[in-house]
Amino acid sequence: MSDRQNQLISHYQKALIIKYDSSHVHEKLARIYQSQFQFQEASYHYIKSLQFDQNNFQNYWNLKFALLNSTWSNEKIDSGLLEEGVTILRQTIQNQPNFYFARVVLGILLTLQGKSEEAIDSYQAASYQQIQISDPQLIDKHWDFNQKLQPSFIIPGFIRCGTTSLYSYLSTHPQVLPTVDKELHFFGNFSEQGIDYYLANFPSISNSTNYITGEATPIYLNSPSIAKKIFAIFPKMKFIILLRNPIDRAISCYYHQHQGSGQYKLMQSSITETIEKIPSLIHRWFDWLFYEPSLLLENYQQYIINCVLLPDLLGSLYIYYLKEWMTIFPREQFLILKSEDLFENPSATMKEVYSFLNLPDYQMRKYPNQNPGSYPPISDNLRRQLVEFFCPYNQQLEEYLGMKLNWE
Repeated sequence: MSDRQNQLISHYQKALIIKYDSSHVHEKLARIYQSQFQFQEASYHYIKSLQFDQNNFQNYWNLKFALLNSTWSNEKIDSGLLEEGVTILRQTIQNQPNFYFARVVLGILLTLQGKSEEAIDSYQAASYQQIQISDPQLIDKHWDFNQKLQPSFIIPGFIRCGTTSLYSYLSTHPQVLPTVDKELHFFGNFSEQGIDYYLANFPSISNSTNYITGEATPIYLNSPSIAKKIFAIFPKMKFIILLRNPIDRAISCYYHQHQGSGQYKLMQSSITETIEKIPSLIHRWFDWLFYEPSLLLENYQQYIINCVLLPDLLGSLYIYYLKEWMTIFPREQFLILKSEDLFENPSATMKEVYSFLNLPDYQMRKYPNQNPGSYPPISDNLRRQLVEFFCPYNQQLEEYLGMKLNWE
């Protein structure tokens, strides 16, 4: 942890001595701890933030990801803290019955308590409530808790490439029903819970109806083992993948991950050092990520966390990830799109998506960016350096996919 982050933690802890019920300060602390992979501390402060302000809806999402990350890192969350979180979420549901996402977070907390059946009930209730708000007639005509609509598509990546916007646009189609949460993380975090647990997140209607559903968990592409898990259950699954200019994705991902953590400004000298280290790290990185994630976690502090932008650069080497997945699923089950096309010409891009999913075209009046980021521009010199770094990898990707990407 950097000196700056330690100073911020000390500052916020002193602020809590003066005013312990400050939801804002607890949130600030949680963000710093989460950026440093201290997920129990992050979860604690997100729960405290919600205790003192149950209307801070963003922190329900933040708590969800802190809890998910704890399962990935095998960090066991204190049972007392989990129970405190369950109590607060039940209070939220009672006070705000239309806020169905609270039931999703409650389901994760119950899962971590070992109460899978209660978690399934919570997800099913969330799905019912979600559809009841958006389409009450569908509830009357088709809802049956004994039925489960199985997913037809998954958007498995990449992070900061527009998956939130794509899923939002898809969910407006009259024949597409959303899951209770865009990112289910089932195949990465909860696959041992079984297929009934997974399907509880989808609408309770028959597969024979004229509807489809799917999810969008953009970290799935990080792991070929996830592809194997999906193939074992859904061998005909269709995948929609967004690829963004890797420079823009890496920079966006860095700022998104470090917002509020005290690490913000990118320096060219630091990135030059990182790029110089990549040749010696790249094979170890993908071996850890693909085959030995426990070793990735063990070595993160030593090799990764202090190398500015390293995980973001490696995460933009799309060719490595796609090759792994396309050895498991055939190429025709993938629709590969450029993020730039989605935002520059969303109508035409969505027409491609609908055709891929065998849906009739559907036009929206507007296509807003659902998860925009804002960060300072990088220098021309730094951009040229990154263009040079990514060039050979992008060429490999174009040859492998048989499509021009024209990134600069």
